[in-house]
Amino acid sequence: MIYCTLAEAKREHKATSTADDNILLANVRQATARVNQFMLARTQYPYFGPMVEARQILMEATRINSYLNTLRLDRPLLSLTAAVAHETTVTDVTEGFPQGETPYHLVRITSSGLRWWSYASGCDPVYATITGIWGHHSDYASAWMDVDALAAGINASVTTITVADVDGADQYGLTPRISVGSLLKIGDEFLEVSATDTTANTATVRRGANGSTAAVHSLGDTVYTFQVEEPIRRVVARQAGMMYARRGAYEASVLDGIGQTNYPQDLLNELARVVQGYQYG
Repeated sequence: MIYCTLAEAKREHKATSTADDNILLANVRQATARVNQFMLARTQYPYFGPMVEARQILMEATRINSYLNTLRLDRPLLSLTAAVAHETTVTDVTEGFPQGETPYHLVRITSSGLRWWSYASGCDPVYATITGIWGHHSDYASAWMDVDALAAGINASVTTITVADVDGADQYGLTPRISVGSLLKIGDEFLEVSATDTTANTATVRRGANGSTAAVHSLGDTVYTFQVEEPIRRVVARQAGMMYARRGAYEASVLDGIGQTNYPQDLLNELARVVQGYQYG
């Protein structure tokens, strides 16, 4: 997924023409990739987007807090679906911790009779399998905005959905409420928008996005859009706008036979500062 939609990038850049939409979208993808590179150097997973995944966490002494009965995760967790300690399912007695604070960096077994360390005894490496929605959002409970409803049911294979008003206003009065780059949620499925038709009120989507599973959805089902963490959304939009405005300029300095030519840097200082705040905050 990308961290700002085409409409958001165009608002930041004050662009009204559609002629260079593909160029601006490419810049958004590159800016998103730069953010992911800072946060998770060896993966392309969307750190600031919701990713459905079952992750194996090594149950070792440095990860287990015996007093709190917690296991430290290797990536921020937004929602816990299932937990298995070695070969024992402990979902019903496991919670993200501390409760009410997203993202979670720990999972806690709440039963006094079960301890993480008791599953980690022995010589062989032992893993916990934590299934859920992974990523970073400071207020995941409010991260999905109700923007529309399906105007026709869909099966699990179609790639076009019809809604009531694809370019109508969202809850903040901003239009369009569904744009290229939007991450939608219908039921438990995530869908990534690649094109919209404002006349037919349709969106072309990639089904089962971000590790979710394509499913059947019914007429009237609610369509939600994911709201990327605001500082990240804004700085990606600004970075994409700067890249668009500086097309053909490069960061390096060269000697051209007359003197030194200095090209502008390719990365906003603001982006570096914002990302650093999440790395060390």
